[in-house]
Amino acid sequence: MAAQILVFILGWMKEHRVSTKKRDLDAQYLGIQVVLALDKLVGDCLEAVKDPTETDANGFTRSTVSNPEFALPVEGDYRAFPTQLMYSVMFMPNRVSAINEGLDTAWDQASPPDYDEYYRFRGEAFSKLGLQAITLIGDLCNKYKIPLPEWPAGYDPRGLFLEEIKELDAYWIRRG
Repeated sequence: MAAQILVFILGWMKEHRVSTKKRDLDAQYLGIQVVLALDKLVGDCLEAVKDPTETDANGFTRSTVSNPEFALPVEGDYRAFPTQLMYSVMFMPNRVSAINEGLDTAWDQASPPDYDEYYRFRGEAFSKLGLQAITLIGDLCNKYKIPLPEWPAGYDPRGLFLEEIKELDAYWIRRG
């Protein structure tokens, strides 16, 4: 009888270890997919922040870069992430949607022809979103031992986002 119990326990322990290893590998794979999606979001945010804009034939300022969109990878079980990390990852599409809704309101309230208020709100919102995405990339890479995305020399989105926020803060202080 004791031998049967021991065989059962050893079998259960082996199955548990294999199951845990598979869950960890699945979480790491999902983490890699999310890091790649977030890295694209960082680039899209930076493009929106540094949008050179153009003036149309009627003298109105227009964007040359689309506002970022973000969707989570569809395959994978996000429950494999620890709770706080899962929440941060799964909430990111809501953040993007909220910014885009805020941009609609800012556009309606901005003053033509330059729509300065809109572009300042856009720069600040996407700088902050980009910083959140960079932080989340770091958290995922740290948790799942994933290498950080390799960015070309001179490409420093964190620094550019922080610079944009600093410039906007100074503008709002000057404006009163």
